[in-house]
Amino acid sequence: MSALIEFDGVCKYYPMGDTIVKAADHISMSIQKGEFVAIVGQSGSGKSTCMNIIGCLDVPTYGTYRLNGKDVGKMNRNELAAIRNEMLGFIFQQYNLLPKLNLMENVEVPLVYAGVSRAERHKRAKEVLEKVGLGDKLKNKPNQLSGGQQQRVSIARALAGNPPIILADEPTGALDSHTGREVLGMLQQLNRQGHTVVLITHDNSIATQAQRIIRLEDGQVVYDGDAHAPEAVVQPNLQPIADENKEVTA
Repeated sequence: MSALIEFDGVCKYYPMGDTIVKAADHISMSIQKGEFVAIVGQSGSGKSTCMNIIGCLDVPTYGTYRLNGKDVGKMNRNELAAIRNEMLGFIFQQYNLLPKLNLMENVEVPLVYAGVSRAERHKRAKEVLEKVGLGDKLKNKPNQLSGGQQQRVSIARALAGNPPIILADEPTGALDSHTGREVLGMLQQLNRQGHTVVLITHDNSIATQAQRIIRLEDGQVVYDGDAHAPEAVVQPNLQPIADENKEVTA
């Protein structure tokens, strides 16, 4: 059985002045249907680049990315938009809710783009908002909600199209620790219900809530395995600091 998400020697290079930045450097990995995987690394590790490629928001410079067996790098803009709508639900750190729309309307936005009928949109939006515990706030605006409730709306929006993959980019980054744990619990529950969950984070304590960790450094995979193994943990990239009080001899 082929993997749901498969990177084969994926590279993403960006020119910066006279140099080439290797944001992803020959990354190979695969994620099977039903997994809960955290892609973890410090700033500059390549995790955001991987997220953009997995989410069909960008394509590799070299190498192959297959989503559900389809080569994403060969798709045009319309095909990329179609496979995003079909396969992926996005959860972002900043919620990205539209302030003038109520919760029902916010959740319906991706369904409008997917061409879903009005009656079906209403039905699905109500169902997923009830699923995340906001069935009594369907007509509320985002500014009437707490941060945790707004993130739950964004989870409901991600679920509205019933995508096989939930792609969560630092989903607890703007939340306090208690609310963050609630959101992670919700992602674990979605995984148990059959969704494949890919979590992007820099935070070790968040990453260990997944079943498996793929750790990146400098655009390369340095660990891929059990989330609870000691080597799964991201080590801070600290440069040695010279001791100012140390005596310097000529």
